[in-house]
Amino acid sequence: VVSVRCRRLLPFSLGPRHGGPAAASTVVCMPSSSSSSSPSPPSSPLARQSRGVWTAEGGYRPRRDDPHRRPELQLQEGAEARLRRGHPWIFPREVKNAKALSQLSPCLVNVLSEEGDVLGVALYNKHGSIAGRVLSEQAFVQIDADFFAERLRRCLAYRERLYREPFYRLAHGEADGLPGLAVDRYGDHLTLQPTAAGLDALLWPLLDALEEVVKPKVIVLRQDAPGRRKERAVVQREVLRGQYRGPTELRENGVTFAVDLLHGQKTGWYFDHRDHRARLAELASQTPRVLDLYSFVGGFGITMAHYGAEEVVCVDSSEAALELCSRAAAMNNVSSRVKTVRADVLEFLGGAPSRPPRTGMLPGTEDDDFDDAGTAGRISNTEGSVAEFGEFDLVIVDPPNLGSDRTYAPKAVRFYERLIHAASRVVAKRGLLFVASCTHHVGEVELLGAAGRALRWPGSERESRVVSCGSQAADHPSIPVLPESRYLRSILLQLD
Repeated sequence: VVSVRCRRLLPFSLGPRHGGPAAASTVVCMPSSSSSSSPSPPSSPLARQSRGVWTAEGGYRPRRDDPHRRPELQLQEGAEARLRRGHPWIFPREVKNAKALSQLSPCLVNVLSEEGDVLGVALYNKHGSIAGRVLSEQAFVQIDADFFAERLRRCLAYRERLYREPFYRLAHGEADGLPGLAVDRYGDHLTLQPTAAGLDALLWPLLDALEEVVKPKVIVLRQDAPGRRKERAVVQREVLRGQYRGPTELRENGVTFAVDLLHGQKTGWYFDHRDHRARLAELASQTPRVLDLYSFVGGFGITMAHYGAEEVVCVDSSEAALELCSRAAAMNNVSSRVKTVRADVLEFLGGAPSRPPRTGMLPGTEDDDFDDAGTAGRISNTEGSVAEFGEFDLVIVDPPNLGSDRTYAPKAVRFYERLIHAASRVVAKRGLLFVASCTHHVGEVELLGAAGRALRWPGSERESRVVSCGSQAADHPSIPVLPESRYLRSILLQLD
């Protein structure tokens, strides 16, 4: 376990290529030892090469990328064919010279086939379950602000064709040619979330590109995704540009919400559910009583109330999220129809807690079997139970990510089975049950299987029919060769 000692540097001016105002003061994190107050000196010249965005030597900026001086990643036999088909990932077992690259990790590398052909440039990290993420299939392309600006212009043009208002995911990882990166846009505010450690050394040109293409007033950096711990990257949050005064307003499907970009879950909002919320909003007049489980800031519940639902109950374990939910209800003049309940969902439904509480971790960065299950069970007490409310015409079940590792899939499916069974007991006759999964290994087939079993438990059998199945919104595109990019699945059932 490596502890981290942080200190704050004074602002410094940007370099000639990156002209502009002085950067905001920045947290610098360095490994520290319990036996010494200062870090031990590096043991070799290679070890002195910092791969962070900034270092203890104030005013440092990573040197400009030189495509012809990059380290070379040599592929094992058989790995080349998949990359030539457009797959953007290189796995650790496919790296032939991992030992030679270990002291430079994380870094940019030129990817070489077994015959020595350059297949492109990738981000390399020896600690990741994905060792290499292909940035470009073009040989010796320079990764700088111009490179990122060109990619971001394509991202912006695509989103502007889809949406009239500037509230969307601007860049979505591999599908937008920016692997390991998510950028969400909230008008003139941006949240930047690099999940790949190799991107940390490229944040300066990336920020310059964002300023050139989007011209935001505020940029919030969220280096707190669960995967960063696995890649042994710095975990922190900060405001890189402007002053963030939060909460931030956004509009989606004609409804206004308030979100916290600095301290909220993920990047503050889940744009990937946009189409699901629009689909359910069409049914609002037919579903007067709605139960929104794992409601977060009320994305589903407030939308349903806005479009005609008469009574909405939003349940979440986060007090801060429910405060923003109540704020959104007031902003949309539906406060009289929305009630918030702070509770563990399964306890609220009358079952066992979702999981034992965990302490001592940065909120939103849980890294265990259920990576992102912060809203699933941080508390053991409840403010109420479902018995107080009776049955509902629509029950929405949208739990957080239950783990990215395939080995956790059976456990996640069993959790969904328990959850669907508990939720089905409060669905009125001929009512609707909406269930979503953002856990990749719990796809549509697994979700339907869990629902089929849960609805046939002895003593509580319910006949059902599938009304529709859904996926992530268009601002979260996927690519054909990467099934993992199609991560969000949903089913809408009618229960008799």
